[in-house]
Amino acid sequence: MIEILDFTDERILEFTKMRDHTLNDRGLILAESEKLFLQFRANNKKFIKLLSTREFANKYNLEGDNTFVTSKEILEKIAGFKIHFEVLILAEKPADTPLEMLENKIILLNGLSSPENVGSIIRSSAAFKINSIIIDEKTCTPFLRRCIRVSMGNVFSMKTYHSVNIRGDLKKLHDLGYTILTTANINGSVDLSTFTFPKKCVLIIGSEGHGVDQDILNLSDTILRINIDPQVAHLNASNAAAIFLSHMSLV
Repeated sequence: MIEILDFTDERILEFTKMRDHTLNDRGLILAESEKLFLQFRANNKKFIKLLSTREFANKYNLEGDNTFVTSKEILEKIAGFKIHFEVLILAEKPADTPLEMLENKIILLNGLSSPENVGSIIRSSAAFKINSIIIDEKTCTPFLRRCIRVSMGNVFSMKTYHSVNIRGDLKKLHDLGYTILTTANINGSVDLSTFTFPKKCVLIIGSEGHGVDQDILNLSDTILRINIDPQVAHLNASNAAAIFLSHMSLV
């Protein structure tokens, strides 16, 4: 266990200088808070470096040359605001699960750029025991610091797959026996309350601003909608996803 007395100490450079895009490019993630630390450990994830208060390190018997302790003041300087957490974790970004090894129920995100929405959807997905997620090339990675925090660390229990060819991957999933379901409040869509989910399916959630891409809608077996007041038109993506996931989990 190594004590850090100076915010500029190069041994904690990853915590003080690196931003999400740099960490992502290097295959690294940064997570914070005791709850996330416990989620991380419960899922047998190993950390590269850990920076915490001495009290936190003593509480969990943390030691070794990759464990650094510092003051709450330095942690707050790193965060840039008053904090309630006592630990920062630097780790390798979890590897993707191969497409054919995802579970029978999958949620797929198409063009969601908000870390808050992505993190919230992951949390809902885990709550309903739908533990496989596909992220397309236009969606932010669920391993951004904000996504991890909003998901309450549940992203560490998910099987994730980052697609660089979502149309090709959807065709592969169809060949593997998955039913492709898309969510859109458009003419011809099926009311969710009347629909029975198949045991093997992919549920596609689109962005709030643009919805699901038209060519992906064209690849879908069924388009689903939530019956809401037409004056509202659309729900927040994470709220809508939670409703769909609740129905999806019943089969």
